[in-house]
Amino acid sequence: MPDASPVFSKVESILLGMGVPQAKIVEAADLKRDLGLDSFSAVEIGFALEEAFSIKISDEDMMGVKTVGDLVNAVQGKEQG
Repeated sequence: MPDASPVFSKVESILLGMGVPQAKIVEAADLKRDLGLDSFSAVEIGFALEEAFSIKISDEDMMGVKTVGDLVNAVQGKEQG
């Protein structure tokens, strides 16, 4: 996806590293239902995002994350704020 944002590309890379097939990684994909990730995976994703983007994501922030697009928005919100 050539027009993907750098944030989406890093999120995609993290999800690929967790074994998620690339074809399933779209902004509308539900992390649990579509990608098969559980709450432990969400914690791993949170840590990976913090490391990749040098930001802090709270547990509360991660609770509101349901889709790949939510992950991208959470990171972009932290980068700007």
